[in-house]
Amino acid sequence: MFKIESLKKEQISELKELQRLCEIESGWNPPQEYLDEWVKIVLGIHNHDPLLVKVALIGEEVVGYCISVKKLHSYDGVVMDVTWKSAYIWDLFVLKKYRNMGIGTALINDAVAYLKSIGVDKVGLLVNYWNENAKKRFEKLGFKLWSHFLMKRL
Repeated sequence: MFKIESLKKEQISELKELQRLCEIESGWNPPQEYLDEWVKIVLGIHNHDPLLVKVALIGEEVVGYCISVKKLHSYDGVVMDVTWKSAYIWDLFVLKKYRNMGIGTALINDAVAYLKSIGVDKVGLLVNYWNENAKKRFEKLGFKLWSHFLMKRL
């Protein structure tokens, strides 16, 4: 069985490795500099509010994570306005061998419950257009299509 808890700073190297595996699954082998910057962002979020960074554990192994952002933040050109009392799920990942066990759902539900408890009334997230499974799962959790985010490579 798994459990969900807030990230402990000594788990950051495990989280960094999960992020590397997440990017590799998406078809990109991230350079060390990218991972180091990602860790700085996660630690900044954690320092602001440790309850925004959740991990899933099986035994002592970190097998997934969910990172929420409450303050004004830009991610791939999407900016959430703090005046909306909104937040969004910035990053979510579960190791492939632990998927379909309810871990991702538990991470999202835990994050959403916390955000609601601190006065957030809207939670958003981005899903890759090709990830139909994730879109269906998020819709089952009550997320609805809000807009289409389009990008052009230059």
